[in-house]
Amino acid sequence: MVPNPQFRLNSLSTIITPEDERDQNAYDHTKLSAINTCPTWGILRYSLHKTMGGSTRSMALEAGSAAHECFSAVRWYQYHSRQVKTKAEAAIAERQGVRIFGEDRFAKMVNILSSTATDRTNLINISLEALESSGFYDDITDNRRTISNISEAIIAYIDYYDLDRYPIWVRDSNDPNSIIGIENPFDMLVTVNYDLDGIRREEVIRYTGKLDGLHWNKDKLVIIEEKTGARIDEHWLAQWMLSHQITGYCVAASTFTDVPCTNAIVSGTRLPIGKIPHEGIRKELVPRNEVMIEKWANWLVTTVEVEHQWRHQVVNAPMYTHSCNRYFRSCSFLPFCAADNVEEKEQIISEMVDDEWSPLREQP
Repeated sequence: MVPNPQFRLNSLSTIITPEDERDQNAYDHTKLSAINTCPTWGILRYSLHKTMGGSTRSMALEAGSAAHECFSAVRWYQYHSRQVKTKAEAAIAERQGVRIFGEDRFAKMVNILSSTATDRTNLINISLEALESSGFYDDITDNRRTISNISEAIIAYIDYYDLDRYPIWVRDSNDPNSIIGIENPFDMLVTVNYDLDGIRREEVIRYTGKLDGLHWNKDKLVIIEEKTGARIDEHWLAQWMLSHQITGYCVAASTFTDVPCTNAIVSGTRLPIGKIPHEGIRKELVPRNEVMIEKWANWLVTTVEVEHQWRHQVVNAPMYTHSCNRYFRSCSFLPFCAADNVEEKEQIISEMVDDEWSPLREQP
């Protein structure tokens, strides 16, 4: 799906989605990317929230989610140990810990901390408690994404992490109910005013997601996006230099905080970590500019138009067959796409299972 080359951005504005407009169709990066990968798959899975049923686990997704729980624990400890100086800030740390992890989990994590232990010991203990209570468990069919391997990777991550660099963003350190920049869901309306073939147009799109980390880099706001993967090398890095996810999240961070954000740090953790742990951790600054924002806006509008066109007639939606075996794993919707006629496809849809996913759902 190629963004239209005659696209010219006139203006882009954003606001937090008002409560009375939160029933309209929302687009997160997973949904947008899936529609670009294959309109049939993306619309079935993320617009209509359908699956073919079954209990096949996505170990990469589950392991990544479990690791994110640990990354959040590290960030919370950073705020707790480096930025809490007042009673209001202590209240912020407690309330935000409950928001991120849930009351019972957070209580266990805090009880593990010791005032006499080193930062490293406390970080390892609180992170491994987050992992243990994340719900992740080993699968005999996957010897790479295991609790043991995730634990080793998190310890390497901790050894690389600098608690005194990139302080956590706080909305208002004097307000005990303030939020901090850890696992922040966002929900905003993006108004894109543009010319297409010389014709002025305007689209208002509800864009959602979740920011892993909001930090200060000296006096500049920066997002830190955590990624796990089997490879953390130059080829891995290349995908983030122009990533629409990173661009969209910088726009979202600016809206969420009311502070301009034009920089992101992509933090990669290899899983398994490998024989030389520090080689499995990588952090790279990926800046954004107005040209990248225009390209993101073009991609956003183009993808939403495709979804609008085929959402109510997915039986006729384009299918991109190069995606039928992504990552050497067959798409679960192959039987649907292989059906001989519309009636058979509609019958298959009627037998699918509803399974809605949203980045706006809080973890606890």
